[in-house]
Amino acid sequence: MEDRLAALVIPLSARIIDAAQAIRENKNRCVVAVADGKVVGVLSEGDIMKALLHGSDVHGPIADWVSHGFKFLREHDRRAAFDLMRKHGITLVPVVDEEFRLTDVVTLFEVLAHCDLRDEAPGA
Repeated sequence: MEDRLAALVIPLSARIIDAAQAIRENKNRCVVAVADGKVVGVLSEGDIMKALLHGSDVHGPIADWVSHGFKFLREHDRRAAFDLMRKHGITLVPVVDEEFRLTDVVTLFEVLAHCDLRDEAPGA
């Protein structure tokens, strides 16, 4: 797995503190959880906050807090990712193959880097 993707992936067996550290380092506000080489969900800063507010220890497992109903794409498509991000308030969309192996991600940073606001009216 390329370094860019590796920074966004965490094993489902990881601890909450490990996920928080990965999120701090990747700056994308979430990580992709994998088990047996397949994407099983995502874990966001909000999920970590929810876990802690419900009394979980930072050394507890992420497995109970991973969002399994995550949004994903089958191919790298910034427009489709943008639509999902806007509709669901997410910052990262995993791209998976038919077996749910991670092949790529589309991040909010990538989408924003391709936005062209020159035609937007000020204050719009």
